[in-house]
Amino acid sequence: MRNTILFLLSLITLHCFGQSQPEMNVIYGEHHIFTISTPSGWVNDKEAASSIGLISFFYNKEDQNKNPKSYMYAMGYDKDNETESLEAFMSGDIANFKKKYPNLTYEQFETGKSGAIINAQMLSYSNLGDRYKEEVLYLETELSILVFVFATFSEEDYQIYLPVFDQLIASFNYLGNDPKPFPRVAKATKRELKVFVLSSIESFII
Repeated sequence: MRNTILFLLSLITLHCFGQSQPEMNVIYGEHHIFTISTPSGWVNDKEAASSIGLISFFYNKEDQNKNPKSYMYAMGYDKDNETESLEAFMSGDIANFKKKYPNLTYEQFETGKSGAIINAQMLSYSNLGDRYKEEVLYLETELSILVFVFATFSEEDYQIYLPVFDQLIASFNYLGNDPKPFPRVAKATKRELKVFVLSSIESFII
C-alpha cells in the first residue's frame, strides 16, 4: 500500500509542476502488477513485443532500422506454487542458455531488495554466439518472479546503453500481488490515468 501511495504521489507531483512525463507501461498477471517507464529517446515497440510473446520491447529510436539492435524488456511470471524459488527459476534459465550457447560464461550478483521484493539477483551472460552480452535482473515476490533483460550486440552499445538499463530499472514500481484493484491503470489513457490517480489520492486521504 505504501509503495502504491508513493507511486501515485509521484505522478501527481509530475503533473502539478508541469514536467514532461515519460511513457508509463503497466505489466501485470494474475498475481503481479508493476509499472516501468520507457527510457528517454527509446520506444516500447508493443507490436514487436506481441509477435515474440513479450509484453514490452524497448530499443533506441535511432536504432529502429538497425539489425540486430540492442534491446530491453520486462516481464512478470506467476509462480506455479508458493514454494517455487527464484533459485530454481534462475537454474532453468541458465540451463536453457547453456543448451543454446555451449561456451556460455556467466556471473551472478546479489542486488538490493526492499518492500515486496524478497530476493533480487543479477545474472550477466557472456561468450554468446550471436550477441555480445545479455544481463538479466531477477526480482522475486511472494507469488511471482519479475525479470528485466538487457541484450546488446557490441561492446560499444553495451557501454552506451548500460546506464539506460539502470534508468529502466530505477523506474520500476511494484503495485502488488493482485491487479484486480487496478484495472483502470492497466487500460487507462494518459488523461484517464490522471483522473484515476487524483481520485485514488482523495480516497486514501479520506
